Amino acid sequence: MTIAVGQQAPSFRLPAGQGGQIGLDDYRGRSSVIVWFTKGMACPFCRSHMSQLARGYSKFKALGAELIEVTPTTPERARSYVQKFQIPFPYLCDPGYQTWPVWGLEVRSRPITWYASRFLQGITTPPPPNDFGPTKPFFSELPKVLADDDMGFFIIDRGGVVRYVLSAAFGRQIPSNDEITRALELCSRGA
Repeated sequence: MTIAVGQQAPSFRLPAGQGGQIGLDDYRGRSSVIVWFTKGMACPFCRSHMSQLARGYSKFKALGAELIEVTPTTPERARSYVQKFQIPFPYLCDPGYQTWPVWGLEVRSRPITWYASRFLQGITTPPPPNDFGPTKPFFSELPKVLADDDMGFFIIDRGGVVRYVLSAAFGRQIPSNDEITRALELCSRGA
């Protein structure tokens, strides 16, 4: 299943690192929603993207939008990340990747040699800068950090209709905050 602009966004409800559960339907009729599927705080590249989004978060909120980050992080680990790094937007937990396929995102299996080469690449590549600072993932988080899964970035309008889609294998940059702002402005005008 592929998510396309103009279709109703699939619903979900997931535990949040901030506590409780949050679902996409919680925002229907009151705000647009940016739904970002990512590896989470354990991934240095995702932390860099999180920094970018945190810098634009007040502008997104001013445009009537909420940002939801969906990660394969366990709720226990997410609570520690939220507390330590003061993540400003909902950090949702889907450690079993239940929502990924519903949103047209893949999690691919690879041979062990592929994971070993990813691990080697990860320990020899300097992490990109971020505003949160360094963190060391737990050993138990490494399989998900090394996983060959898709990143997804979606903007949903107040009526629950998908208005922006970017999904690809990880390594792709997320949209700039200016591009996100333009898409949110179109949502607020009903385009």
